[in-house]
Amino acid sequence: MTPAPDIVFRHRASRTLSVILVVVGMLAILAVSISGVPTWLRTFLIILIAALGGVSLGRQLRPRVGSVAWRGDGAVDLLLNDTPLDNRREVSAELRGGRVLGPLIVLSLRWPPRERASLWLLPDNLDTDNRRRLRMRLGTHAAGRASGNADNI
Repeated sequence: MTPAPDIVFRHRASRTLSVILVVVGMLAILAVSISGVPTWLRTFLIILIAALGGVSLGRQLRPRVGSVAWRGDGAVDLLLNDTPLDNRREVSAELRGGRVLGPLIVLSLRWPPRERASLWLLPDNLDTDNRRRLRMRLGTHAAGRASGNADNI
């Protein structure tokens, strides 16, 4: 039996996910602003929502994982974007889980010592060929497990 082909792709920021994040943040601010809470609490909550939304958007626009290589033997190699000064670092990771939810593919990765990342792959940040191969590999990977199904490993 021939081994599965390698799946290699660059992880880019998703515009769709960024827009969804901004819309949800604005709706949360709107909900707080029209609520009946005292003015001081309303102001605090709006600042808190804006700050957390900004941090989340910053993480979304500059993903920590730069590229992923899922080799045929099951090993996963990552290229990390750690800091602006030391921009590239290669690590070997472990695929802890994967889930396919309609057009969304979520990969949970973990690497030593105790670091982890979840990659949200939508049609705008992963090409169709790699999406198809990744969905097939996740389905095959789940079929080898006792309690998995094609959408959940």
